[in-house]
Amino acid sequence: MGSFLLRVVIPLLIFTIATPISMGYWEDDSEIGRYLRDLCSDTEKSKQCWKIIEPEINRFTDTDIRNVAGVVIDLAIAKSRDISDQLNQLYLDSGDDALKEKYRSCSQNYYDANGNLDFVRRSLYSGDFNEITSRVDNAEEELKSCKREFGRESFDPAHIRNRNKEFRNYMEIVRTATNRFLGNIDQKA
Repeated sequence: MGSFLLRVVIPLLIFTIATPISMGYWEDDSEIGRYLRDLCSDTEKSKQCWKIIEPEINRFTDTDIRNVAGVVIDLAIAKSRDISDQLNQLYLDSGDDALKEKYRSCSQNYYDANGNLDFVRRSLYSGDFNEITSRVDNAEEELKSCKREFGRESFDPAHIRNRNKEFRNYMEIVRTATNRFLGNIDQKA
């Protein structure tokens, strides 16, 4: 009987426990995890939202609406800087003058979007909430300007359209988080 346990039951138990973890099915059931999944469910692309948030879940220390919005904005700023850096490198490496201008223009758009997001982040903690929505709008407008540079028919060897779509997901999370924050402020007033 002891031999049966060692050969069959224990490996089966280990397999049953290890498989969900190794396949990524283990979900964070903490209060923070539930709050962030709920936040993602309020976005249009909840699966993409969770793909962005889940690997960064350790950056969220609590469910305070202001802190969650701050971390979400930090994630968007980091992604925007990454894309801007890529655009700058493409500008330097390209021999096509038309593409160089598009890369330069889009890099400036992402730089300006970063400025707007940084303003929003500082506003969360300064108590000056008046411009949060308009600055999020401005950041999204910068994204749209870059998107227009690489329209459907435009030559896009570096797949900037895909990077714009990716950043659009970050901006949707920012908008959702800041709207929750502002809605909470309005309820307290």
